[in-house]
Amino acid sequence: MHKAKQFGAYLALLALTAFIIATASCRKLSNTSDKGNLAFSADTLLFDTVFTARGTSTRSVKIINKEKSRLNISSIRLQRGATSPYFINVNGESGKSISNVPIEANDSLYVFASVNIEPGNVADPFIVEDRLIATVGDREFILPVLGYGQDAIYITDSLLQSQTWTSAKPYVIVNNAYVAEGQTLNIQAGTRVYVHADSRLFVLGSLNINGTRNDSVVFQGDRIDRRIYFDDDDFLNGVGGEWGGIYIAKTSYNNHINYALLKNGGATTYLDENAIIDATLQVDPDTLNLGNGTFKLDIKNSIIRNSGGYGIFGYGGSIRAENCLVFASAKENVALVRGGWYQFYGCTIAGYAARISTATEKYYGVAAINFFDTGNNQYDIAPLVADFKNCIIYGNAADEFFANKLDDASATVTLTNCLVKVTDPIAAWVQQSNNIFNENPLFLETNPNDLHINDYHVTDASPAKGRGVLFPGMSTVDIEGTARSNPPTIGCYQ
Repeated sequence: MHKAKQFGAYLALLALTAFIIATASCRKLSNTSDKGNLAFSADTLLFDTVFTARGTSTRSVKIINKEKSRLNISSIRLQRGATSPYFINVNGESGKSISNVPIEANDSLYVFASVNIEPGNVADPFIVEDRLIATVGDREFILPVLGYGQDAIYITDSLLQSQTWTSAKPYVIVNNAYVAEGQTLNIQAGTRVYVHADSRLFVLGSLNINGTRNDSVVFQGDRIDRRIYFDDDDFLNGVGGEWGGIYIAKTSYNNHINYALLKNGGATTYLDENAIIDATLQVDPDTLNLGNGTFKLDIKNSIIRNSGGYGIFGYGGSIRAENCLVFASAKENVALVRGGWYQFYGCTIAGYAARISTATEKYYGVAAINFFDTGNNQYDIAPLVADFKNCIIYGNAADEFFANKLDDASATVTLTNCLVKVTDPIAAWVQQSNNIFNENPLFLETNPNDLHINDYHVTDASPAKGRGVLFPGMSTVDIEGTARSNPPTIGCYQ
């Protein structure tokens, strides 16, 4: 009986297909053109079914002819061709590419697409990605095709209420996620968060990342099948700019990050036509707590590595960072602009990377300024307080530290018991005490051509050993839980 029903459904589908083709063939044909505009009925062809076992999913999208004449679409194809996991069907013809498809004036046609998913294959990407390309003459009209690959929790263009993420399944952020104002996102130890393309986690409420020394929380891009795209083994651990970053908005307060790894972020995100700064971690202005001992973000025992732009970007915000390692950013590892209030204690900020450099732009390991250049000799200016204690600020650039100010707002920058690499003199208004300048910290490994093997522990012969200072409120252990000596070693590792 079941087979009879299937056969009946098959006959019905054939009859419907024949009717559609016959109806289309009865239309009066107009002159055909190979010049004109097409549109798609959606901005993305999204397969949003989450499979827990092997399965097949089918979606459709319409191609729309906006012209007053009949067009010939020379090809409708999948960009990845034979390697694509998707198949398309147009007017009953299936494959990876369909040729010479006519479309009447002010009319549309359906493209049916299917994908077969094996969610248990951990070598497959979380987002199965391709592009559907329709060609008319010498113009290509492109539609992104995305499918959920592995068995995971997908957060797609979502406004999040208070909730807790656990390590039970990976989380995948697609087209941004927003922690709503007044709400809190808690992320437990061992949670893995994969972020697609230039997507970001925007925090308008509060974020608590609660990793542990043995089980950190990891944010990274979702491009885990890199060997498909990169032959060079150097890229298998990722490239900068694989995802956007974490954005602590102006309305956000009471954010805490402990034992997190944020790697390969720093892509520029576009919201409509507005570009978000290419920073792995951005903190916007603090208009509530500035200077009262409470910070918008308290980050400890965390690593930010290989950003495609900035590592940490403070825009008039307030950040307390302790026992953190920030390294290999294409721009500044730490950029503090338009004022704000910052404390960096026991951090290693290492600039061993191929940094972006132009005739008009120079990037440092750390930059601290009380203004932001908005263009046309206009500046956004606010008071700045930045305190660095027991920090290594070193790298392969001639100058790894830079401070500047405009007199329209106050600026106080303090370097205490830090190891710093500079060639140009530090501004006279910067307060300095017991610092070490231009002495190699003797990291265990600093290979600018393979940052993934770099090791920022210091040797026993390092000038940073035992050259720090004890102060009230400092952590008694380093990033690995090793007890701090008296006096402590400069940097995040004892």
